[in-house]
Amino acid sequence: MRLFVVDGSENDWNELTTGGGTTVRLAEPDLQRAQRGRARIRSDRGEVEVILDITVAVAPDFRSVRDLAGIDDGTLRYAGTVDGLTGLIADMEAAGVADGVTLISAFPRTDLRRLGRDVLHRLALRGQRSA
Repeated sequence: MRLFVVDGSENDWNELTTGGGTTVRLAEPDLQRAQRGRARIRSDRGEVEVILDITVAVAPDFRSVRDLAGIDDGTLRYAGTVDGLTGLIADMEAAGVADGVTLISAFPRTDLRRLGRDVLHRLALRGQRSA
C-alpha cells in the first residue's frame, strides 16, 4: 500500500513509501464509489496505481475529532485514532479499494509525515502478526 501526504497546497504531494509506476489520484466521498472509480480508471488507463485521498483528523480519542463529520470536501473522511486509520487503510488494501492513499489534514498544524510514518509502522506490525 503506497502512502502519500499533502504538505501545504494540494499540489505539494509527497510519497512516504517507495513505489513505482504511474499513479492517479482519486477523490471520492465513500469506499464504494472509490472502488468503482478505481475499476473505471484501470479499465480506461491500464495498469496504473489509484491513490485515494483521505481527509484525516487523528487524536487519542474520537471526541477530540468529531467535528470532522461536518466537513464536506468531496473526499473520504476519517476521524479517530491512529489504530483506526491503520485498520481502515489495511481493509481498503484487502478489499481492493485503492492501491494507496493520500493523507490530507483536516486541521492545521498536523504533522502528516509523522502520522504517515506511524501508520506505515503499524501496517508493518499487522503484516508480521498475520504471517
